[in-house]
Amino acid sequence: MSKYKALAIFGSSSDDINPQFIQPAYDVGALLAKKGITMIYGVGDGGLMGAAFRGVRSESGKVLGITIPVLFKRQCADPSIYQEGELQIVETLHERKHLMMESADALLIMPGGWGTIDEVASFGVHTKIGDRTKKPLIFLNFKGFWNPMKEMIDNMLENGAVKPDQIAFVDFANAPDEIFPAIERAQKRISK
Repeated sequence: MSKYKALAIFGSSSDDINPQFIQPAYDVGALLAKKGITMIYGVGDGGLMGAAFRGVRSESGKVLGITIPVLFKRQCADPSIYQEGELQIVETLHERKHLMMESADALLIMPGGWGTIDEVASFGVHTKIGDRTKKPLIFLNFKGFWNPMKEMIDNMLENGAVKPDQIAFVDFANAPDEIFPAIERAQKRISK
């Protein structure tokens, strides 16, 4: 049993995402379930979010889906996949992000698009100004997808756009089995 109770995952819900990312996303969901960790996510049965959901279900794990009405209609073709208590529909994207981030012990960022970038940036800004509790934010860098993000963070640090304590919560994992070591590294830096 893990000391982490819940992890929020963010990533593409599009079925157009490169299929090479589907199995690792499924493996993430299965890993969380095996460790007894609830997967908090933005709902959806497609793309990486759907793959992670199926991974959780394959191991009889727990999920909490948090979304807004318009995204629920767009991203969930079959609402019956949720059991009682596994779904929260809120009014705004801001409320959705806030609940997902505050309900989790750490955040996992899988490959994604504008929505994923928005969620990462939102967490970073709110953490910087002290509006949100610092907790590990791990980029799941499958096949180097987040290498440009890593370079950007290094560039911001080198040029004084961010301070070391403003990125201490960030780390990278290349595969599902690297997630928890990355969380532990970030947690140590946060706890200093």
